[in-house]
Amino acid sequence: MRQIKINSVTGSEIVTTQDVKDYVRIDTSADDTIIGRMIEQARIWCENYISRDIVAKTRTYYVDRTNGVFDIPFAPVNSITSVTVQGEAAEYTVLGLDNETIELDGGSAEQVKVSYSTTGLSDGLLKQAILQLVSTYYDNRADYVSGSINEIPSNVKSILSSYKSMFV
Repeated sequence: MRQIKINSVTGSEIVTTQDVKDYVRIDTSADDTIIGRMIEQARIWCENYISRDIVAKTRTYYVDRTNGVFDIPFAPVNSITSVTVQGEAAEYTVLGLDNETIELDGGSAEQVKVSYSTTGLSDGLLKQAILQLVSTYYDNRADYVSGSINEIPSNVKSILSSYKSMFV
């Protein structure tokens, strides 16, 4: 069993309420609170889809059993605070381009817990995906859309596909 917990969000959103208002052409401030929530929801959806943190966070990752080498989800990893095996500090080596792979010096282990922080990601493609997703959320605020039901736009998935990582 693998578990991951967000301990705290340390970064800020890469898309602002004003960015969304400019993109969707909203001239009033009446929906600013709703738009702020939609930005967060869209960012979380994107993070979960690509298994990467867009906004920096501190996290704890638990693995009940490993062969000694495993990937930490939601890289890029900024720093690893601690690695424990059955509650005891463990020796390890960090590998990977984004410091996302850990190799335990003792080989296979049980009850491994890693505390770490991520740096987050920010570029134009991610901002565009979030803007398009917020636009979809904003246009479909009701439970029912006359004529059709809108889903996550396929172009958002296309934009994010280059970031997507699979963890098995």
